[in-house]
Amino acid sequence: MGSKSNKNRKTNNNKGTTKKSNKVTKGTELKKIVKNKNFKWAVIFSVIIVVIVVIAAVYPYIAPFSAPSSIKPGKYYEISNKDLLNNGSSAVFFISWYGCPIGATDSWPLYLTMNKTTDISSHVRYNTADPTDIYGNGSVGQPGLLFNGNFTFKNNGTVFSFHPLYMFNKTMTGTVKNKTIPETLVSYGLSLINSTYPSNVAKMFNKYATSITFSGHLTTTFIITGPHGTYIFNTFMYQPGNELGTGTWSSTHNTYRPFTPQYVMSNLKTDSSIDGAASTFSSYLGKAK
Repeated sequence: MGSKSNKNRKTNNNKGTTKKSNKVTKGTELKKIVKNKNFKWAVIFSVIIVVIVVIAAVYPYIAPFSAPSSIKPGKYYEISNKDLLNNGSSAVFFISWYGCPIGATDSWPLYLTMNKTTDISSHVRYNTADPTDIYGNGSVGQPGLLFNGNFTFKNNGTVFSFHPLYMFNKTMTGTVKNKTIPETLVSYGLSLINSTYPSNVAKMFNKYATSITFSGHLTTTFIITGPHGTYIFNTFMYQPGNELGTGTWSSTHNTYRPFTPQYVMSNLKTDSSIDGAASTFSSYLGKAK
């Protein structure tokens, strides 16, 4: 019995010694790894990468917003990361003039977007732009719509208010009521914006007045604002083509024939250019709301 007991003790002692030896070996190997310069640099590099990734992820939320000093036509710009109305609501502010071919062109994707979930047919009327301006043929102007007064529409469940403002008559020779404008067209347009729109919205149109002025007058521009930001867009939402007329426009006005607004309306849902511009507009409504 004693002999067996001694053997068991020796065996257990050996196992204990082996375990201690293994622990010592592993500890020694771990110390060697930790002391290894390559391992140290790998750890440091990994930490740096993690820090960079974290900073990149949170930077957009902590960095101060910087609005562009100027804008270019045909591109959406974020000009504020806040709601200009300061009440959490969403809105679109649209400026143009009765005879503007850009306003006529842009009216179709705007209408297509807003009318998808809200019937705004009572808030529009058919219109043609100045026949002597671009995309007119001297006797007929670009087909479009005029928006009547302020109204609301829904976009993916969010209610937006739409605020159209027309500054000049069809030939830019007077106000929309054909009264004489006693100052420059730009000055009159800005004064009308200042007296019509909320102050924060008006300030944005004033801030980018130089960027949205062409040939001595303000051009078609709209501002989208909501709780998650404010965006501005100036001039053509898409390049007008055969969806609004036939032939090729030129300064001689004899090779282009605009369609009627009624014709465009009847074919509106099948036009890829207008539909594409409407989809882009809708996506920025989503960004702002």
